[in-house]
Amino acid sequence: MSRETLRSVLDYILNKADKDEFKAIVKACERRRRDLTLFASIGGVNPERAARNAAQAVEASMGASLEGIRAMIRDFVADIIRKNAPEVTEEQLEELLASYVPDPGTRKTEASALPPEALLRMVKDFTDYSLGLMPPSAQQALWERMPRWQEEYWAVFPGELKAFVKAFLESRMDAETFWSAVYSFLGL
Repeated sequence: MSRETLRSVLDYILNKADKDEFKAIVKACERRRRDLTLFASIGGVNPERAARNAAQAVEASMGASLEGIRAMIRDFVADIIRKNAPEVTEEQLEELLASYVPDPGTRKTEASALPPEALLRMVKDFTDYSLGLMPPSAQQALWERMPRWQEEYWAVFPGELKAFVKAFLESRMDAETFWSAVYSFLGL
């Protein structure tokens, strides 16, 4: 990160973020600190990245079922953790595995019953419409399906997600930072 980008980020955090945005930033920092601590305890290896890379390689070369791939990745990550941190208890191992190789059926955002992928689509629709980027045909389809869709979408967005959307639409957050924050928050 360049010094200018860092200066811009710090200026935003210290001088421009409203209460909800600041709360979202604090939560993101706490999550990052927790992740760094977990990585340090297993020798600096990032199981999530290793699992993601392995899953992509396996999916590309095999026609195995998603559950089979998930089980293989879970075993792979467990081996990495055991090799790099033999002192980790089985309970801690299960916690790490649940974090880095979650069961797809349990992947929901903490404040919403909607799957992260659905919330992502809703954020995309909401921001595209607000910025005038949504095609008229898509607008019409949304209005016909749900006359008050904007209000209903906004009502189901968790507070942190609302803060990100608000900052983006008010041009206090650039698109790259916004989408990175949204994907991180949704765990995608």
